[in-house]
Amino acid sequence: MRTWTFDSLPGRIDDDAHRAARRADPYWQSMFSTGTSDGWVSASQHRRANPDQKRWSGIPAHYTMPTPEAFAQLRTNRHRPSILGTLGAVASWRTVTREQLACITGSKVMANPYPAALAAPFSVGLLAHGYVSAGTNRLALASHRMSMWTVGDQLDAYATLRKSLTFAEHIAITGGQPWNSEHRFDRHNVLTTELALRVAEFCDVATVLGEKQTALPTLLAAAGLHAQQTDLGRKADAAIVRRDGLVIALETTATVGEAFRRKVAKWAQILQRHPSYELPLVVLFMDVSTPSQATSAAAKNQTHAEIQAAIRNAVRDYPGTALNRTASRMGMVGWQSWFPAPHEVTEDFLELSGSFLARGTSDGQEGWRTVRLLDEEEMPYREGDPATGEMIATNSRLLAGTPYWLRAGSVPRTDRYLVSAVGAEEIPSLVDPLVPDRMTGPGFTQSVAGRKWRHLVQL
Repeated sequence: MRTWTFDSLPGRIDDDAHRAARRADPYWQSMFSTGTSDGWVSASQHRRANPDQKRWSGIPAHYTMPTPEAFAQLRTNRHRPSILGTLGAVASWRTVTREQLACITGSKVMANPYPAALAAPFSVGLLAHGYVSAGTNRLALASHRMSMWTVGDQLDAYATLRKSLTFAEHIAITGGQPWNSEHRFDRHNVLTTELALRVAEFCDVATVLGEKQTALPTLLAAAGLHAQQTDLGRKADAAIVRRDGLVIALETTATVGEAFRRKVAKWAQILQRHPSYELPLVVLFMDVSTPSQATSAAAKNQTHAEIQAAIRNAVRDYPGTALNRTASRMGMVGWQSWFPAPHEVTEDFLELSGSFLARGTSDGQEGWRTVRLLDEEEMPYREGDPATGEMIATNSRLLAGTPYWLRAGSVPRTDRYLVSAVGAEEIPSLVDPLVPDRMTGPGFTQSVAGRKWRHLVQL
C-alpha cells in the first residue's frame, strides 16, 4: 500500500508550526506508558503542597496566583482569546497536549509548558496541568517535556466565570453543554484528538467535532428525533462530518472487555432503530492498541480480532432491515492501517477507509470488505445534501474547540437567539445590536479589543 510522510502531503495548514508533521506522534513515539497519566497537578493541590512537592511539580512559583486576583484578571480582556480557546479545546476534546492546543487555537505560545495566558484559569481551577507518563519524557528538560491540559477540579469556577462571558463566548466554550470533567483517559483522549486534527488537516471533510458535541441526544435532536431514556449519556469519542452531512462517529479503544461489547451492541441497536434517512450516522471503531501490540507477534495482540467479534455479535443481534443493514453502518480500522510509522500515512487514511462486514452484499456473507467512507457511492447517504454539511460546519464555527482553520466563514448570529428568546424581535433598537467580534483565525485574533469590558448587546 502506498504511503506518504505528512511533510510531503498538501494540507490546510501547510505553514503552521504545529501541523501534524511538526507535532510529536503520540502513538509511535510511545508518549504514554499507560492509559492514564499520574502527572496531573491542579492549583488547589499546588497550594496544599509543601515546598519540596511544589518544586517537584515543575510549576513555576508565580504561576499560581490568589483566586480573587485570578478571577479579577479573567473579567478583563487580558489574554482573553487564548483563555477562551483553551477552555473550548479542553471542553470539547477532554485532554490535549500543548502542541495540540497550539494547533487547535492557532497560537504558537500555547505550545509553551506554562503559557502566561493560562495562569489565571489554572489558578481558579478551570484547568489542570499534567505531563505525559512515559519515563523518557520525565528525563527531558522542563521546557521540552510534553505536557497536557484538561478540565480542572473546581467545576463551580465556571459558574463564576460565566457571569463575565457574553453569550457568544459561553457557546464558544461549551456549545451550550454543561461544564464537566468526564472521561479523563489521557492516552485515549490524546490519540482521539490527534486523529481528528489529522483528518481536519488532510481530508476533504466539512468539520470535526469533539466528544462534547457528539452526545447521542444532541445528534438525535439535530435530526428532529427524541432520545429515549437509555440514550442519555451515550456519546462518541469524536465525529467527522462529511460534506453531505453524514456523521462518522469515532470510537477509539485499546482493549476489549464487557463494557466495550455493550457499547458496540448499543450502537448497533441505535443504528437499527434509526435508518440513515432519519439519523445520518455511521460508527467507526479505531483500534489504538499499543505499538508493541500492533507490531509484535509475541505480544499476541487480540484487540483487532476482538473488535471484529464484537461487531459481528452486535450485527447478529441487531441486523436491521434490507434497506437499513446495521453491518453497512458499523466498521473498524486499526491505527497502524492508517499510520504505519511515525509521521507516515497511507491512502486508506486519506479516503477514511474501514472494514465492514460483507453481509448482504455481493462480496459474501461472513467476510469483511473495505469501504471508503468519504466516497458517497461506497458509503451512500441518499438524503444527503451539501447544504446539510454546510449547516453543521457553520454551527461548528462558533466553537472554540473547532480547529481554527475550520472556523473561517459565516456563522449564525447568536445575539438573534437571545433577542428571540425574550420575544423582542419587534423592538427597533435591537434590530442590529453591537456584538463582540467573532473569534476566528489563529489565536482568535479577531477578538474584543482593549481591556474594557463590552457587553453582548449595547443600545
